[in-house]
Formats: sequence, structure tokens, C-alpha cells
Amino acid sequence: MLWKGLADHHITASCFVLSPDLDQILLTHHRKGQFWVQFGGHLEPADQSLEAAALREAREESGIDTLRLIGGVADLDRHDLHGGFTCRTHWDIGFTALADPLTPIAVSDESEDVAWWPIADLPEGATADLPRRIDRAVASLRRHTD
Repeated sequence: MLWKGLADHHITASCFVLSPDLDQILLTHHRKGQFWVQFGGHLEPADQSLEAAALREAREESGIDTLRLIGGVADLDRHDLHGGFTCRTHWDIGFTALADPLTPIAVSDESEDVAWWPIADLPEGATADLPRRIDRAVASLRRHTD
């Protein structure tokens, strides 16, 4: 199912927002999940593509309206969810963007916090798969920015 519905499996799109030196990542503390994670979420009927969904989610959840995606798909991931979610599994397609850590950020209604973190020192409460996914995002950005 492309759009959020009653199915047990949902496709989601996410965006890893990294600093230009690729040493920091902007993360959100997900209100429902109670974990630190990259920006992302369900596709909406108005989204013209997975890229559009990832960019919309990143802009909404970070407050940075000037974000632009770099490159194509950087990460593919399947993860199971706990009982607080409406589905059991997300099939997530991840993209990347760069932002200056001095750019003003905002916390959305879906989050408890948004903050920059050193990639080498992620916050307690980050999802277990986040380091692996960040590694893929950084590798993708290096291919597209070198």
C-alpha cells in the first residue's frame, strides 16, 4: 500500500539531513515511538513521488524549508514497529540532504525535540538500526558530492 491505510505493511519515505562536513546529523525525537530517528513518514496522496514525500516530511519535521535532496535513494530498510503504531512494518526508502547546523530548526507536532548530533556520538534512545542507515546515507552523499 502506497498511502497510509489499514494494511499491516506501509511504505514510508525518509530523509537523512547531514551537515556539509558529514560529521553531524539532524534527528527528531519521535513522539509516538519515543526514539531518535531521521525525518520521515507515510506517503500522502498529494505526493508526486517518494522523493517528494521524503522532502515534505523533512521540511515539516525540521522546520527547514530550504532543504533539497541530493542524489537518489540512499537507503532501503524494513523495520517492525511496536504496538503504538497503526501498522506492524515500515518499508522505508531513505534519501539525503545537507543543511548548515546554524540554520534555525523547529519541532513539529510529531516530535518532542529536533537536534543536531555528532554521527560518532548518537543520542541515547536512537533506533538500533540508525548507525547502519547513517553509514549508507553518508556513503551515498560522498558519491554525489565528491
